[in-house]
Amino acid sequence: MRRIVNAMTRPIEILYNGVCPVCRAGACDLERRAIAAKAGVVFTDVASNLAALERANVTLDDVRLKLHAIEPDGRVLRGMPAVALAWSATPPYQALGRLCQLPVINWASAGVYHVTAHVLWAWNRACGRW
Repeated sequence: MRRIVNAMTRPIEILYNGVCPVCRAGACDLERRAIAAKAGVVFTDVASNLAALERANVTLDDVRLKLHAIEPDGRVLRGMPAVALAWSATPPYQALGRLCQLPVINWASAGVYHVTAHVLWAWNRACGRW
């Protein structure tokens, strides 16, 4: 299991694409909850902060497709593992985040996330967002 960040370490940084309304809504809800709980998670909209892409060594299209997280030790997670990390640090989703990190659940949730990410990508392209 991943460790939860304490006040002495760097926060978990979640990179999301604020141009996608679904991604923005989910990230803003988690951000509001993380701030209220002082959860040690910060959210960065890469549409308005391209420097964050360099910190994670990813492209804008990478984050348009899937959520990314930069762990306090600098490791970058992509897709469902990034979501599970954000959830595991943010009330009331902590139990769900830990559950999604279990091997069989992780495999199934990653598959659902992968398909959903590609559907959202196609929808956003069809709507002319990128």
